[in-house]
Amino acid sequence: MKITVQSTDLKKYLGIVNRGIGVRPQLPILSGVLLKITKDEVNLVSTDLEVSFWVKLPAKIDEEGEMVVPAKLFGELVASLPAGNVTLSAEKNSLKVLAKGINAEVVGQGVEDFPSIPRAKKTQITLKSGEFRQKMDRVCISAAKDDTRPVLTGVLWSLEENRTVLAATDGYRLCVDKLNVVKTSVEKNTKFILPARSLQEVSKVLAETGEDSFGIEFDKDNQQVIFSIADMEVSSRLIAGEFPPYQQIMPNTYSTKAIFNREELLEAVKRANLFARDNANIVKMAIEGEKLIVKAESSQLGSNSTEIETEVEGDGLTVAFNARYLLDYLGVNNSERVVWETEGELKPSVFKREDDDGWIQVVMPVRTQN
Repeated sequence: MKITVQSTDLKKYLGIVNRGIGVRPQLPILSGVLLKITKDEVNLVSTDLEVSFWVKLPAKIDEEGEMVVPAKLFGELVASLPAGNVTLSAEKNSLKVLAKGINAEVVGQGVEDFPSIPRAKKTQITLKSGEFRQKMDRVCISAAKDDTRPVLTGVLWSLEENRTVLAATDGYRLCVDKLNVVKTSVEKNTKFILPARSLQEVSKVLAETGEDSFGIEFDKDNQQVIFSIADMEVSSRLIAGEFPPYQQIMPNTYSTKAIFNREELLEAVKRANLFARDNANIVKMAIEGEKLIVKAESSQLGSNSTEIETEVEGDGLTVAFNARYLLDYLGVNNSERVVWETEGELKPSVFKREDDDGWIQVVMPVRTQN
């Protein structure tokens, strides 16, 4: 096999495909990138058996062939290459790399053990990239980070006629949002659970490519979802199982409602959290008259409180929260003002934008001794 490619293109696309390499690969072959050359195109392929990347590399093709090369070494070598043409060719079981004044050989291996990666056949859903990235920033923070309950590491997609309802929860917080669909051929009321990590990877690729829109295909037979972005495909396994009936914990009434400046609350929670680090990150939000008081205290570190002017409807109360959940939500919220609704100190709290665009964040309170 033999191709000639611009080093800038090789760096760009190899950087993307290397995201499919796991930190601790389950199989030795998965620590490598598949370089696949046909008469029509050059592809770079990687997978960790959960997320896979298939990237088309612009190059001049002289000879077909395929080989798996170690991702880390090859990536570091390519990153060091100067601008200009790079020639890649097979020399027995090695990949020969020629650039301006540079001659290197990277020991590779055969492709027999490299997993088969599903390819896109027909786009079923078309989405706008900008809105997708915004919604993934919002919902993925609420997905679980550990695999104790696999369904909680995913985001539930409930497909409707011209939109999909997104939901994610780790058992302590819940996010529900809506994503508009440009075009779809998927039946209404179809539901899938997609890994949050995969959605975040797709969001990163979209940010780098600058593509305005992209396509999605659901492969039910292989339990895969495939995202088609320009000359790239990102595929991921679907998560099997039943997503929790989150509608049952969605509060629909409140006894206290407060509206306040988001930036002021964000800074207040950050300050309070400095004093909550040895107390399970617990901060308290108290409604007293027309003020919101954000506070935390520690016998070892001291105490802190901040008063924020607030529009209040209902009774005063004090609710304890894990500061990290508040910071995650406020950090991805770009609205000027935030609405907080709750039925009581030990009831789930609802946070949403003042303009109420359909995005709802539910946070469970923390029970404290006092």
